[in-house]
Amino acid sequence: MEIGTLITGIVIGSILGAIIGFIAVKNMRSNSENKVNHTEAELKALLAIQARQHLDISRQALTDIQNKTAALATHLNEYEESLAQATMTAADSKDSFFGEHASVFLRNSLKANKNDLALAQPDTQPRDFANSGSGVFVGVAAKAPKENKSEGQ
Repeated sequence: MEIGTLITGIVIGSILGAIIGFIAVKNMRSNSENKVNHTEAELKALLAIQARQHLDISRQALTDIQNKTAALATHLNEYEESLAQATMTAADSKDSFFGEHASVFLRNSLKANKNDLALAQPDTQPRDFANSGSGVFVGVAAKAPKENKSEGQ
């Protein structure tokens, strides 16, 4: 009977071990599934919070842009009105820049000096640092008489 008892003990022990192992594995799976479900719930909550923050920031940026656009529109309207008023007042204003007497004097002296200015224009170009005509004012190099400095000494 010793062998029968031994075999019976092994069979009963293996059955009990299988049952206990099955319960342990099932318990571990349920714990890991709970952890996964808990992690997914935390992740969804975090994503929802981030989405709300993003929407709040976007709404704030949109209202800031709208406020700045409205301010810009008012500034443009004010500037346009000031330009319209400036052109109206410039056309209506008969005040001269220099005053009444100075304007008459400048007008008369300018008419008298036009003839003098025409006579004062030389036929040659002004000298540059090299003491020759630069050609800047006409577009062609000036033909200045060449002086030989060695002959004069």
